[in-house]
Amino acid sequence: MASIYDPVECDLESFQNRYIMAPELWEKFNLSGINNVDFSQWKSMKLMNEIGDRFSETLKDIPSTCGGIYVYAINPGIIPSCGSYIMYIGMASKTPTENLRKRVSSYQKELGSNYCRERLHRLFSKWGKYIYVHYLPICTDKETIFEVETRLIAAIIPPCNAEIRAKTVKRAVKAFT
Repeated sequence: MASIYDPVECDLESFQNRYIMAPELWEKFNLSGINNVDFSQWKSMKLMNEIGDRFSETLKDIPSTCGGIYVYAINPGIIPSCGSYIMYIGMASKTPTENLRKRVSSYQKELGSNYCRERLHRLFSKWGKYIYVHYLPICTDKETIFEVETRLIAAIIPPCNAEIRAKTVKRAVKAFT
């Protein structure tokens, strides 16, 4: 009997990602010493349109009045409320030229042929219509936002983040990569 997956026509190897899933790091994550961050305020929306060739118009609903944290995650949508793959964590400051909405939207350039960041270009071109952006508005100083981002990256180690700032985690990851 034929399978619904016969034949597999894509190059499955090109869709591989390497994940480091370390419960020790998840359990160590906390916001101690960080004030004015309400972790209950996370929101999410589809990043791209249904075709996956451009960013969604709904990004206009992301606040432009503050900075914050944003996360790009792939959600295949097969099992409701299950199965997201966190791929990238970033931050945005609130300055005259930058805010959370502008920062999230700035990655639109990674879709075309003039991209700068290989990992994000690959993310958007391979999984575009399955990517969600999760964001946490933080209306405080850049140092606080930076610290939240640093701690999240160290706990989750997303495959599209090139830099891990937490020195002990960075050293442990480099030991086997």
